[in-house]
Amino acid sequence: MTGKFREYSPRLAKAVKILAVLQDFVGPQLTDATCLDIGCASGVIPQSLAQYVKGVVGVDIDQTAVQIANAQNIEKNVSYVIANGEGLPLPAESFDVILCAQVYEHTISQQALADEIWRVLRPDGICFFSGPNRLAVIEEHYWLPFLSWLPRPIADIYMRLFRRGDVYDIRPMFYWQLCNMWRRFKKYDYTIRLIKDPEHFAIRENMGKMRWVSRLPDALLKLSIILFPNYNWILRKVE
Repeated sequence: MTGKFREYSPRLAKAVKILAVLQDFVGPQLTDATCLDIGCASGVIPQSLAQYVKGVVGVDIDQTAVQIANAQNIEKNVSYVIANGEGLPLPAESFDVILCAQVYEHTISQQALADEIWRVLRPDGICFFSGPNRLAVIEEHYWLPFLSWLPRPIADIYMRLFRRGDVYDIRPMFYWQLCNMWRRFKKYDYTIRLIKDPEHFAIRENMGKMRWVSRLPDALLKLSIILFPNYNWILRKVE
């Protein structure tokens, strides 16, 4: 599968994982799906998925990133829109599949993001969601231990002490908060499945020295789900 892509990058690796999950959940019908990628950046994921779906719209608030995406786009079924995921300028019930990968923690109104995804998703459509847990030991944006655990004023001081910036601008949520945020959807948790079968879901390299986790019993993994650093879910719009 990776041989069909033009380059390798962390975002491309994410695209391969997302595609593996979507193909596992949707099956052959994925080729007929219209897809929306929220937080598309320079367009690596939309262009990587284009040949596997009917069409892709990429949305990002970063005007420069969208300009780069348009300049590099070679797929006829891919287009881009400059917009905020909390207020999408798109018709209701217009997509079969929505991607919300590592986006929610950058938004101010996270519930508004979830509500907009519900609005533009067709009935019985799905959203691929991935995002960090506030209880992650290592904060994945600034790579400082326990950063996301701290009250925001102390986190800001921590950032400055280690010269990562002046303000901690990421807003990760706890597991139970994420469940509440997506409460209108039916949740299918792929997190443990990815860990148990990293080859199938193309994350073996990403796991690195943590590959031993895949050998842990399922029961133990389920018990510790609230402590996982990151989640991967399929969310179905069931009315």
